[in-house]
Amino acid sequence: MRIPTLLALSAASAAALPTTDRLFKRQAAANAPDSFGLAYTTAPPTADGGAWSDAFKRAAAITSQMTLEEKVHLVTGQDGRCVGNTGAVPRLNIPQICLQDGPTGPRPVDGHTQFPAGVTTAATWDRDLIYERSRAMGQEFYDLGIHVALAPVTGGPLGRAPAGGRNWEGWYADPYATGEASYWSVKGLQDAGVQATSKHFIAYEQDTSRNVYINKSAGAFPGIQLTGQLPVSSNLDDTVTHETYLWSFAEAVRAGTSSVMCSYNRINGTHGCANSDALNGLLKTELNFQGFVVSDWGGVWGTQASVYGGNDLDMPGNGFNGILGIFYGAELEDLVNNGTISESRLDDQVNRILTPYFASGQADKSLPDIPFNAGFTTLDVEYRLVQKPSTLDLIRKIGEDGAVLLKNEGGLPLKAPARIAVIGNDAGPPARGCGATGDACPIGSNSNGTLSDAGGSGYSQPLNLIYPLMAIQEQAAKDSSKVSWVLNDTDIVNVQATAAAADVALVFVSAWAAEGYDRSDLNLTGQGDALIQAVAAVNPNTVVVMHIPGPTLVESWIDHPNITAVIAPLLPGEQTGPSLVSLLHGHVSPSGKLPFSISKAESDYPPNTITAQTEAENVSPQADFTEGNNIDYKWFDANNIAPRFEFGFGLGYSTFEYSNIRKNETFAFDSLAIQKTNEKFVGQQDGESLYDVLLSIEIDVKNTGDVVACEVAQLYVEFPASASQPVRQLRGFDKVKQAAPGSTTTVSFPIRRKDVATWDVIQQKWAIASEGVTFHVGASSRILPLTITHTF
Repeated sequence: MRIPTLLALSAASAAALPTTDRLFKRQAAANAPDSFGLAYTTAPPTADGGAWSDAFKRAAAITSQMTLEEKVHLVTGQDGRCVGNTGAVPRLNIPQICLQDGPTGPRPVDGHTQFPAGVTTAATWDRDLIYERSRAMGQEFYDLGIHVALAPVTGGPLGRAPAGGRNWEGWYADPYATGEASYWSVKGLQDAGVQATSKHFIAYEQDTSRNVYINKSAGAFPGIQLTGQLPVSSNLDDTVTHETYLWSFAEAVRAGTSSVMCSYNRINGTHGCANSDALNGLLKTELNFQGFVVSDWGGVWGTQASVYGGNDLDMPGNGFNGILGIFYGAELEDLVNNGTISESRLDDQVNRILTPYFASGQADKSLPDIPFNAGFTTLDVEYRLVQKPSTLDLIRKIGEDGAVLLKNEGGLPLKAPARIAVIGNDAGPPARGCGATGDACPIGSNSNGTLSDAGGSGYSQPLNLIYPLMAIQEQAAKDSSKVSWVLNDTDIVNVQATAAAADVALVFVSAWAAEGYDRSDLNLTGQGDALIQAVAAVNPNTVVVMHIPGPTLVESWIDHPNITAVIAPLLPGEQTGPSLVSLLHGHVSPSGKLPFSISKAESDYPPNTITAQTEAENVSPQADFTEGNNIDYKWFDANNIAPRFEFGFGLGYSTFEYSNIRKNETFAFDSLAIQKTNEKFVGQQDGESLYDVLLSIEIDVKNTGDVVACEVAQLYVEFPASASQPVRQLRGFDKVKQAAPGSTTTVSFPIRRKDVATWDVIQQKWAIASEGVTFHVGASSRILPLTITHTF
């Protein structure tokens, strides 16, 4: 969702727009008659709520007392203080439920934390930090009186397209790792008493043409124009759906996520928020999801199609003056009254919204009553202090552990240099309204400031942004070092003069990304490459710092002999400066590892991962997922392409040795599922789960260096050739923490049935690899010194 530009739209201009449901459906039908051709199949009703059985009983009892008008009011978005608001039922003590962005913290309120982005937290490969970040973030949502956090991004996008504008909001370009992050981030938010929203379901892998039915203009937003073009259709087969794109959502359901947000894109030709196969079939039946499906804002294209397609809550509904389409509401009431939609389906919608509300405890302990308005009806950003001092320590830790050291030939750690040159606008403070708000930043300008977070609805406002130059100066004062700087990227004369006079030159560069569009290429923003080359030409100890949202090309300068180190903190949040200084000066050894691959050329990635077609070219753009399961590192492996830096790669200030791989065949039943899925496997017996642990692979990891350091050990599975699977697939990781020099740590990777199974399209079940598999263990997807086989 991205709607900050709606702020400038007046009520008068909104009222003049043709936004009736009839008009929307008429245009959609005219352009794509098959879009509403899917047979309406009733969504499977919640039977008893699963682990929420008591909450379900309470919800059903309340629903039975509601009038038809009250039920419709509840499932239709209304105006209110938040970006999304349900209808309230005061006589039954049901408040207006508040839904609010976003995945790096509540927005657009001042007084909370700008957390490190998902991609930075992923780079820590630390489940504890993933959980703790979401737990602390959830507390801030809760303290602001927000019922439902529109977070986390749960594999939509997963990272199929390296230039995807929103990849940074999510986790890894891998379903297993993203599944682990999805589980622990959902659990963290909900342990704080806030309902989580796992998004965007499913195969939402580009922002280009994602929802062009409403053509949002830039800048002053003079109005809305209806276009003839439909959202892009993500076209993928059953195998790829299960083995790559559904995996992480299954883990979110297992963690008990309260809601799932359906996506803007079409899925195999049908709108994501009206796709019965996806919502009723995959999500509510196969995954046994017990919560509610909420539309992305403006993702509903028709009431009848979406209700029977499986969408429960329409957002923003009547909010924002109805400019994103007026659905549900009066039309839904009419459709129930005339028998087109059964009232039992409406009851199920209400039950699904109320069940997690009761299960969360929010009905029994009212959330704080905070009188803020974050509904984008005003440009004013209100101040409500909810940040805790301990949260700053946490996000600084994530920034330290999530920075990836890509190259080091003696440049780091810094050895108390007498003169430090800080070069690049990315080291300095952002201008208010450009970077400070996350919207409308002029790309490539000299006033963006440091990139601590990217743009769109995933952006959050920092309480106090401690930018790199500020933190470097503070450390320099302690070391009696001199700091000089040039923050204008295009002032090459002063850049080179300053860099040439220093013992070390720190060059700061970035790559901008934001919701609403995809990156035009994989290069650094503006003059980043030229800036690095200019500094390296005059300083033999040049250290490059890259704030990037995903894969970014470095070939034009990475092998320059004067570049002695390259570190990528990615998007580290408001403590970006202090976390970086800890690494630069060796207070902490870097331990981050890439959650994506960096190629040598953009053409090394799968082709056509972003479909960009205008209405004149194609009213129904198609994205064919022809690469199948082979995204990111799997594509490089399948095509024998050497990346510049592979998935899972990262250096530190110490070294580690892997040895003694072995099997522990102790069986363990699944103990982590909060809500159990209905996923089936071939040969399943009563009481067995796809998530039971069949065995564990164990190894020893020794710190062979001379500093305390962390290491991320990774396990990849290789299926037999007959299985037609990627060359290797991640199926385990663990972080060895604070290992002393010379110490040895045993790492154990639990292997579940699903980890060694493939999807059988004939039986519509998972099938264990009967021929056996090979496990590879090491420090990255391409550094795998240990191997062991196992037959089931």
